[in-house]
Formats: sequence, structure tokens, C-alpha cells
Amino acid sequence: MAFRRTASFAWVVGSLLVPAGSLAAQDTVQVRPDSLRQPTAPPLPPPPRTVPTPEAEVPLGPLPPGSRFTFTRDSLVWANAITLSDLLGRIPGVYIARSGFVGQSEYVAFAGRGAAALELYWDGIPMVPLGGDSIYVDAARIYLITLRRVDIQILPASLRVYLVSERHETSDTRSVVRIMSGAYATAQYAGLYQKRWPGGVGLNLAANFVGSNGFSGPNRSDQAFEAWGRFEWLPTPTAGAVYQIRRQSQDRGAVVPTTGPGAPARHGARTDTQFRLFATSRPHGVGWGGEVALASSTWGADSTLPDQGVHQASASFRYSDPRATLSLTGRLADRRTTAWLGSQLGLVAAPGVILSGEASLARVDHGRTARRAWGTLGLYRGPLSLVGDLAWQDSPQAPALPQDTARVTADRAVRVGLDTPVLSGHAAAVRRDAYAPLAFPDVPIIPAFAPSTPSTSFVADAKLQPIPSLAIDGWYANPIRGHADFQPPTHGRAQITFRSKFWRTFRSGAFDLKVQIAMESWSRGTAGLAADGSPIGLNGITFYEAFLSFQIVGFTAFWDLRNAYNSREQYVPGLPYPKNAQTFGVRWEFFN
Repeated sequence: MAFRRTASFAWVVGSLLVPAGSLAAQDTVQVRPDSLRQPTAPPLPPPPRTVPTPEAEVPLGPLPPGSRFTFTRDSLVWANAITLSDLLGRIPGVYIARSGFVGQSEYVAFAGRGAAALELYWDGIPMVPLGGDSIYVDAARIYLITLRRVDIQILPASLRVYLVSERHETSDTRSVVRIMSGAYATAQYAGLYQKRWPGGVGLNLAANFVGSNGFSGPNRSDQAFEAWGRFEWLPTPTAGAVYQIRRQSQDRGAVVPTTGPGAPARHGARTDTQFRLFATSRPHGVGWGGEVALASSTWGADSTLPDQGVHQASASFRYSDPRATLSLTGRLADRRTTAWLGSQLGLVAAPGVILSGEASLARVDHGRTARRAWGTLGLYRGPLSLVGDLAWQDSPQAPALPQDTARVTADRAVRVGLDTPVLSGHAAAVRRDAYAPLAFPDVPIIPAFAPSTPSTSFVADAKLQPIPSLAIDGWYANPIRGHADFQPPTHGRAQITFRSKFWRTFRSGAFDLKVQIAMESWSRGTAGLAADGSPIGLNGITFYEAFLSFQIVGFTAFWDLRNAYNSREQYVPGLPYPKNAQTFGVRWEFFN
């Protein structure tokens, strides 16, 4: 067993011993638009039949090369991903603590900060944790059916994830139906309807049901039903209003393993609403612009917890052109982070030089304050780039907990990159301060985490694409010095992908085939502290995955296999993960 793990991990390392570049661009699973020299340049004129749509609510940049991953609509369709946690597993250095199969909690652990490293924004508004897990947001609760785009901005010790809701830019009606089945009574039934009218009115509706027993024992099940609606009105290409609502009901049974506590039952519903008014001096987000927004997030229908809610109001102003972006945003809320003021700057200071930075000051419940600052300098010439990052914060990690005090950290990174059609990627040295992350709320089998120590890590991602239809890509993370739970001494992911989209035999869009084999491997580490304070061991293991999907015009069929090697180890010690966990299904996309 040890020899097989060593040989498998050697393959991960071998696939990465190349100069670094952007990941998996060939099959559009991950694209790094920041490698473009002027990411805020106005797009080309829209094709015929298009109507105005709101811009994506993400930081406009400019950002240095390698600072951001972008998953587009095509990426989300062709990725073997059901939830946001599946996507985040592609980010270098991220450990997904899977409590079981579909339906169970899947918290993100990154940079020795545990789940505190994850910041979520839904169409520009912070997504606060609510319910029984009101310390961190469980990424497995975010399904992808209503998302048009996901942006992940990588800082030295945190991940900022921007969820962009679906929107439709043509007057042709668009409908999507997705049906999935699989092992352990797993099923998904999802539908999306989109319509726009020439006068600027847009309607988006979606429903999504996901159910499974989660491979967690008999006589239990996990179910989630989500309904979403978005109404848009753009009387001109430069001004408009958006109202949207998302409600997700959760009905999850308790997990009772043979030894130790499992996971508590969760029964309740989360509702998020937004109303935004916006205007710009020029189309496509260029020039002066501003918006005001009202947002509300509530948790209710819970038999054991009282209703919870956070209500926010925000206003922002910005200026953007192809070389510079400056924004100022203020938010007020009735609880948690009650006041927040922040500014962002991106500047192409000279040919081959990009400066980006931000600073914020916040007031938190119970008289606490939070201060943060981040700056980066990027130098590039031709395919080569050199980027330095510095992030500082004096902030509590869980505003919902009155006893959580501010933690001061200063983290920095230096990253080199290469971006060519055949070979691309990045390699970074990251220095992180010590931290004391809180335990995952829905994983009581791990009652606490040990404080992480100051660390120095090597992180790399790479992609080799010898021909357009074939690519080998992956990432590797190695804490050279220091220790943290769920951050194994060596951790890597590699995959080989064939995509027939890049053959010119068929008319574009008429036929597409994707075949992908992937593996994730890590060495022995720790997974937290037991009730008596002793460390919980995390065994080294290699997990294999296979994904097959083909498309004929608007019809797509897919098959996904996880843990194909029949591993008996777990992502979270004590919570088993199934062998040969399969899902399969179909997706139809219709126009008119």
C-alpha cells in the first residue's frame, strides 16, 4: 500500500515538474483571465439579437497574472462538479474535508486557517453563515445550477469566491433541464428558465432538488430543495434594477458512526434576497458607476433553533477604464459586521507593471473592530511574470461568536509564472503567520483544531498541452516549514483530459466529448484534536476519479466515478467515504 501511494504521488510530482502556467484552459474547466494584460478593457460589440444585461458583480481588476481562477458557464457544465466544494478542490493547496457522499458537509481547509480562509460573495454581497453552522459557510450547500460564473481570487492565506447568478443576454428563450442519478439513492432534478424582452426586462427562474443517503448508514437521508428567481429591468444599457430571491430547504438526517460523534441533523430553510439599483456612464462597466443595494439573509423553519437573520444595505462608487479601476464601498447591517468601509485599486502603472490593492475597516458586534489590507505588484514581459503579495489583517474570524477576539496576521507570497500555448503555470513561495482556526461546526467528530504554526510553503500549478485536444494539468502543495491540521506535508492533484471540442471534424457545438482521469494524493498529517487533546491522525492516501461526458447539439450525457481505487481511507477520519461512488445523468438545453 505504501509503495502504491508513493508511486502514485510521484506521478503527481512528475506531472508538475515543469514551469508553471494557467490550469486546464483547454477544456475550459479553469481559466485565469488575469493573465490578460488589460482585463478591464471593453468587450467587443455584442452580436445581433442581444439585449442589455447586468455586468457580473466581481472585482474588475486589473490583477496580476495568476491572481484569479474563473469558471465560466461552459466550465461549470463540463466540470465533474455538483457543488461549490467540488470546484474549490481544483485550487492549489485546498483540502476538501468531505464528511461523506453527496448531501454531507464538505468544508474547505486552506492555508492553516481551516474554513476561516473562505470568503463568499453572492452577486457582490457577503454571504453570511446562518443556522446550526453559523460560524462558517458549508461549500457543499452551494449548488451550481443557478450560477453563470464563479471567480476565485487567491490571496496568500484566503480564498475570495464571487458567485455570479445566471443571466441571459439574447431575446431567445433558454431552458435547461438536468437529471442525475447514482449510488446510495442519489438523485438530482433541476430546471432553469430564462427569458429576455427587447425592452430590457429579464426573467430567470430555477428549481433544484438533490437527495441522497450520503453513504452514512440505513434509515436516513439528505435532501435539499432550492428555488431561485431573478427579475431584471434595464431601460438603457447603462442603468437598471435587479431583484432576486433564493430559498433552500435542508432536511438532513444525523450521521451516527460506530465510534465517536457523527454529524447532527439539520432541518431548516435559508432565504437570501437582494434588490439593486445601478448606473454607469458608459456600457460594459467602463467609466463612472455606482449602485445601491438592499440584502437580507434569514434562517427559519428549524425545530431546534430560533430564527436568525442579517439585513444589509450597501452603496458603492467606482471608476474603471482599461488601465485603472478605483472603487469605494460602504455597508451597514443590523448584526454581525454592523458597518464596513473598503476601497480597491487596480492600476497598470507602466507597460508590464500592475499594481493592485485594497483596505477595509469594519465594526463588529460587541465592540470589536476588523481591519484588513492587501497589496500586490505584478511584473510581466512576454510569457513570463513575477508577482508579490502581502496581506495583513487584525480581525475576528467568527463575528457570530461574542468571545472570538481579533487575530493579527501578516502573510506574503512570491509567485513566478509562465504562459505559453503548450506549457503554462505558476510556482510560489508563501509565508504565513500562526493561526488558531475554529473547528468545523457540522463535524463534531473533530472537536477542535490545534493552532497552526508559522509556515513556509511551496505551491505550484501547471498545465502541459502538447496538442489542442489533450492536456495534463495539476497542482502541488508542500509546507516546507510549519504545521497545520488538514494541511498534509505533501498534497497534490493531477489529471489528464481529452476534449474533442478542439477537433475541427464537426460543426462547432454539434458534438463534443470529454474524457478525464484524475487523482488526488496526500501524505500523513493531522486532522485536529480529540476530546482528550491528543492529535487525530490523517492517513496518507490516493483517490482516483474518472469523468466521461458527450454532447450532441443541446443534449449532454455524463458519468462520474469517485474513489475508483476503492480506498478505505477517509477525507475526515471516522466518517467513511464510499468506494466506486458513481453518478450519471443527462442535461438538455433548449432555445425557443
